Amino acid sequence: MTTVTTADKFFNHLEKDSGNIENSLSRVSAKLDSKCVSEVLSRCYPKRSHMGLRFFIWAGLQSSYRHSAYMYGRACKLLDIRKNPQMVFNVIEAYRVEGSFVTVNTFKVVLKLCKEAQLADVALWALRKIPEFSLQADTTVYNLVIRLFSEKGDTDMAENLMKEMGLSDLYPDIITYITMIEGFCNVGRLEDAYMLIGVMRGNGCFPNTVVYSALLGGFCRIWKYGEGI
Repeated sequence: MTTVTTADKFFNHLEKDSGNIENSLSRVSAKLDSKCVSEVLSRCYPKRSHMGLRFFIWAGLQSSYRHSAYMYGRACKLLDIRKNPQMVFNVIEAYRVEGSFVTVNTFKVVLKLCKEAQLADVALWALRKIPEFSLQADTTVYNLVIRLFSEKGDTDMAENLMKEMGLSDLYPDIITYITMIEGFCNVGRLEDAYMLIGVMRGNGCFPNTVVYSALLGGFCRIWKYGEGI
């Protein structure tokens, strides 16, 4: 006799593709875990990558299970998202066309995948799509996109996104400021990094040791290499 695994149950529902993948998956009586998610993604690639990505997003929204940082990296590798960013566009477009129930947390799972795959432009595109679902991005969403552009070295875009938060009645938090300070330091914009300390205080967000360490590290790197020591 063949034993039906948890991954078998989920994958069988994906194969049926009854039109609403998420509703179909919700009817599966099985417990999610990282092993199960990995196995389903492995089976989906490459012919069913679209369904695999939708399964991964759905799984990350379940109350009994949350993806670890490791699983985001695993998903990017198993679905080869970095080389195939189009699948992210396709999934979000499918949500819109099908009228699927989508929340801000849905976009957070997508953005965390973009962060893992270092797809800054795809993340920005996803951010711009959020209002089309009658949703509003929160500070966490902006932080994910800002970090991607900071790590990319595009501090102008990161800075513009931080300013954009204010237009949406959102306020940068300590994570936003740390990300921006690190980004400025990495590209040698030390004066801008230093000025953010004052901006933080003015907004009632007081610098901590991580902030000062990032700033000090930036000054040390510039001094060391600039002076040739």
